[in-house]
Amino acid sequence: MNRIFAWLFILTGIFAIAGGLYTWGDGSIFDQNELVRVLIPWADIILTGPISLVCGMAILKKKHWGHLLGLVTSGIYLFGSILVFVRLFWNAEDSLLLLLPSVSGLLIAVGYIIWFFSNRRDLLLR
Repeated sequence: MNRIFAWLFILTGIFAIAGGLYTWGDGSIFDQNELVRVLIPWADIILTGPISLVCGMAILKKKHWGHLLGLVTSGIYLFGSILVFVRLFWNAEDSLLLLLPSVSGLLIAVGYIIWFFSNRRDLLLR
């Protein structure tokens, strides 16, 4: 499972940065003029993407702190997913381009947290 979660974190990081640069299909982030449209994409570019890449690489390289960073990253995924769900509900949107990444982030986060606390308790004791 280590390798699976590592690759999921790496791929999510790549897609977060790429998706953020194009504001999830609304065009380049640099062409947007409304702050509300760029808040979450900028967070993906500045925080979510890079931390996901570092986390995935650390888990692949078997660094013990990589798993703890995975918990932090999972928390960011949970928070980001909730923000997107609220935005979709608030604006009465039914965009699969926004819903699918949010659902996948939510599933990765919940899956990692459950896996960590059921199998990796030894990391908490270091």
